[in-house]
Amino acid sequence: MGGAVQVSFDSIQLTTPEPQAYSFGIVARTAPGMWIAQLVWQFGDGSILQVPYCCQSQISEVRYHAYSQQGSYTVMVVAYDNAGNFGDAVVTVNWTTPAPEFPATGLPMIASLLTVLVAAALLKGRSTRIMLGQ
Repeated sequence: MGGAVQVSFDSIQLTTPEPQAYSFGIVARTAPGMWIAQLVWQFGDGSILQVPYCCQSQISEVRYHAYSQQGSYTVMVVAYDNAGNFGDAVVTVNWTTPAPEFPATGLPMIASLLTVLVAAALLKGRSTRIMLGQ
């Protein structure tokens, strides 16, 4: 068997545009003549992502992940090569900004939309007929 697989985080950033998410960058290397066969991401909140690879002895990858609730999360990436060797990297992040929820739909949203449409029509000085789907 070849040498051990080396895995390390080379960047961890919190994205600034909404919705906020963590950006995790990693580098994985294996011995010459071998290649990285798979990365397995575990984001610490039950989310797991398996990413297959082929034919490269070194890879760089960036993944984004948003957490739904505040807390401390341990992120682990395990890299496997074609001979079954593996290595991992672990980091802990403290998520303080929960991912925003999608706007609610239904009557409150329709009422808000109608208010905006009626106000726009009044500002233009015209009457507007608004028909909702049947």
